[in-house]
Amino acid sequence: MSPTWYTAGPWIVAHMAGALLLGWIVGYERYFSGRASGSQVYCLVCTTSCAVTLLAGYPSLWYWGTAHDTAGADPTRVIGSILQGIGFLGAGIIVQTGVNVRGLTTAASIWGSSAIGILVGVGFYLPAVALTALFVISMTIVPRFERLLPSRAVMAGTVRFRDGYTPQPELIHRYLAERGLRIPPDSLAITNNQGHFELQCLIFGDTVSSTDAMSRIVLELTAMEGIESFSVTHSSRA
Repeated sequence: MSPTWYTAGPWIVAHMAGALLLGWIVGYERYFSGRASGSQVYCLVCTTSCAVTLLAGYPSLWYWGTAHDTAGADPTRVIGSILQGIGFLGAGIIVQTGVNVRGLTTAASIWGSSAIGILVGVGFYLPAVALTALFVISMTIVPRFERLLPSRAVMAGTVRFRDGYTPQPELIHRYLAERGLRIPPDSLAITNNQGHFELQCLIFGDTVSSTDAMSRIVLELTAMEGIESFSVTHSSRA
């Protein structure tokens, strides 16, 4: 029995919703760990991939169910070219500033919006509307929901030491670990400018609120020996 819009439309929407949920589960682990690519990016990418894959499975419903000859122009090639081209456009928006990464969600939403245009172009109006709604949920409701769940607070810190003081990273790691804080080894950078050592890093707190974590980090850094000045900011999740 060939598929019809009455059976395929809701089936496609249900699968996209399932992809959104599974993408969020993977993304929440990244969000909990304080990584730059949070759950919004995973939701957008997973849902878009599901939509395009399902689209390819119903060629008989393309272009309002009318007959189309793919000998001259293969729609799947057009779709692949669009997704690839928009992917390059989105990549240009991603910017890294120090330890912060910006633009990941915007890049993913631009790439995902191309799938909305593709669905409308082939006549899949219901999935296009549903995909738009799922995108809005990913970018507005999901972040609000995640604020109610536990996650690690992530701060970007810059610490400048007094002239002649040589910091010992292992002591700093131990000092912070005793207070429920830690510095990922791959985020630690130490520079020396005319005898002044400067440390740049990410500081991870436990599952307390970001405000409480920042207050505690500031107090602990103030008490550390040899520190001349420091700055602490919330690390962006893009």
